[in-house]
Amino acid sequence: MKRLEIGQKMPYNYQLSEEAESDIYQSFLWYERQQVGLGIEFLDVLDVARQAITGNPLTYRIRYKNKVRAFVVNRFPYLIFYILNENNIYVISVFNTNQHPKTWKLRQK
Repeated sequence: MKRLEIGQKMPYNYQLSEEAESDIYQSFLWYERQQVGLGIEFLDVLDVARQAITGNPLTYRIRYKNKVRAFVVNRFPYLIFYILNENNIYVISVFNTNQHPKTWKLRQK
């Protein structure tokens, strides 16, 4: 078993739910239809968000049922909702804030 040194962070597993993958794919397609290349920029911003979340997942505020955290995405009107369980980050929604919140809340287990 690998030991963590003092000051070393625990590695986190970042996993997307099927619904979150669908959110990303649908949003990518929509942005690409608006302007070629904008979908790629959206994916790049989500990658930066993933790095920030996995870098320190406890930083982001709990927003729902004492366990669902939210990361505010830069440049695009999205929130990434995730649950942290030990060293696992489970993304339940990549939520467009122009939608009704009920859509992501139904995914909460």
